[in-house]
Formats: sequence, structure tokens, C-alpha cells
Amino acid sequence: MDAGKISTRYAKAIYAYASERGEAGQLRKEFKTLSAQFNALPTLKLALDDPTVPAEKKISALLAAVGSSASESYCKTVNLIIGNGRGHYAQQIALVYDRVYRRENRIIVANLLTVEPAAEAMKSALKKLVSDNPDETVDFHAETDAAIIGGFVLEIDDIRLDASVKNQLNTIKLELTK
Repeated sequence: MDAGKISTRYAKAIYAYASERGEAGQLRKEFKTLSAQFNALPTLKLALDDPTVPAEKKISALLAAVGSSASESYCKTVNLIIGNGRGHYAQQIALVYDRVYRRENRIIVANLLTVEPAAEAMKSALKKLVSDNPDETVDFHAETDAAIIGGFVLEIDDIRLDASVKNQLNTIKLELTK
């Protein structure tokens, strides 16, 4: 079965369970922490993929990854994932859970990348442009990166608008090398 399908099915079921318990938001935070731990500690993924590592150690590692204050939903989720032999999908499930949570709670994520810090007026105008629906929440982040040389990169959920000078120069370079 496809890894995306498995992760999506688990994430949707976990969201439904956590929502019933009123812990969906807490579980989202814990899954974000877990995702960060996968990036910081590549050995965590190796341990979950290793069939010789006992299930109890895998569960302990996933619980330790989010700290001592793990919610009951997180603990049961970890036990379910490892118990069903799906430990190697844990990172993907955490990432898909965030997408499911955002969709169900009508949260739009927008990231703006510029060379100079964006003015507050521009941030609020972009936030309003992304969504003026009062039922939706815009999670807006602005960052700076001198490597883009100029222009901007705007990401809204899965859509990316790259109007940076760096991207334009790369496009010209590709055209010239053809």
C-alpha cells in the first residue's frame, strides 16, 4: 500500500479521536515537536526503521521526543502506530496530521520571504489578501534571506509564487544553456 495513503488514513483517524477528546490542538503541537526531532535526530528514524529494535524502545523514543508532558492522545497514538508495525510512517503521519488539522480548522499557512524585513502594513495587506473570510485563520510568517537577492517568495499552503531575483537569474541561466 502507498505510504501516503497509510499516513493519511492514520492522520485522519487520529484527528477524529483527538477531536473527540478535545486534544486535537495539543496533539498538533506534539506532532510538530516530533517532526522537529526527526530533523534534528536522524537516528530516531533509523531506530524506528530497524526491525531489531524492540517495540517498547521505539515507543519510549517517540514519547521522549516530545517531552514528559505528552497528552493521553499522543501516548495512545504512539502505541497504536508502533503496535501496528507502522513506526517507519511516524514522521509522515505527524506531517499529514498537521495538514488534516489545518484543513478541519480552516487555517491557511502563508510564508513570505524577502531580503529586507517586511513592513507591518505589507504583512497585514498580504494576510487580508490571502483570506478575507472571517471563518478562516491565516497563520502568517515573514522571514528574510539575502540569498534571494531581491523580490520575494510567497508560499500559501501548497502554492509557491517565486518572484525573487535569484529565481529569475536561474531561469535565464537555464534558457541560455539550452
